[in-house]
Amino acid sequence: MNFWMRQASIQIGSKRYSMDDLYFEFEVPFEDSDTLQTATFKVYNLSEATRKAIRRDDVVILNAGYRDDIGVLFVGRLSSCKHEHSKADWITTITATAAMEAWLSKKVYKTYSAGSTAQDIVSDLLNIFGIEIGELSLKVNKTYDRGLVCNGKVQEILRRIVVDDCKSRFLIKNDVIIINDPSTGQNNGVLLSPESGLLLTSNEVQETVIAAGTESSASEEQLNEDGNFVSCECLLNYHIGAAEQIMVQSKTLNGKYLVAKGSHKGSPKGDWKTSLELQAL
Repeated sequence: MNFWMRQASIQIGSKRYSMDDLYFEFEVPFEDSDTLQTATFKVYNLSEATRKAIRRDDVVILNAGYRDDIGVLFVGRLSSCKHEHSKADWITTITATAAMEAWLSKKVYKTYSAGSTAQDIVSDLLNIFGIEIGELSLKVNKTYDRGLVCNGKVQEILRRIVVDDCKSRFLIKNDVIIINDPSTGQNNGVLLSPESGLLLTSNEVQETVIAAGTESSASEEQLNEDGNFVSCECLLNYHIGAAEQIMVQSKTLNGKYLVAKGSHKGSPKGDWKTSLELQAL
């Protein structure tokens, strides 16, 4: 991967801009939950006509990576926009929310017969509204002996069935629903090491680390207040997202981890990194 060849593009409404042609900055958070994430963008010196044409609910799509490896970091709808004049620059600040909000806020009233399973009900609800399913694997596939009446917003109903009744993960990721065992994650094959983009802390030195099995270890400095998570940073990597399994190899981290949350942050000349909070597997 050519880390030094930053590439990114942003689409706002029907217009698409490359970072080579337009200066913009972004911060995209992600989290292992059904919460719809909100991304923030600062775009510099859009034309007056373009600024006036921006509307609420415009599509916002961000792709970022490197010259030969670019992928989607965010798909959403514009929720707010502010234009400010600062010295010689016009700065447009945009916030956008994951695009699935319109579907998940829809209401449904449907009765399922006695003996219906959670798997069948969840699959039916998602298909009714045309929501793409990335994975549907419930930890507990509850059977509703007396049937089930679903009356309310789709997201609230799905949360009650998937999380409360079936003890499973309910994750929204770039217009895709992920439902699976919360103790596991999607294996994306990512290996983070100093050689592959892991950013070292001040007390580490650049060196090659050989993995020693799958047992995870971390220094006390990297543990958060709860003592359950470790924090690290790497060069921006769109391959990494919430609820994914990654391997980490460094002086103080060595093993398999589940991504609990984090953020992608980038600009043409400033930050270009992914910050992570990880839980040992």
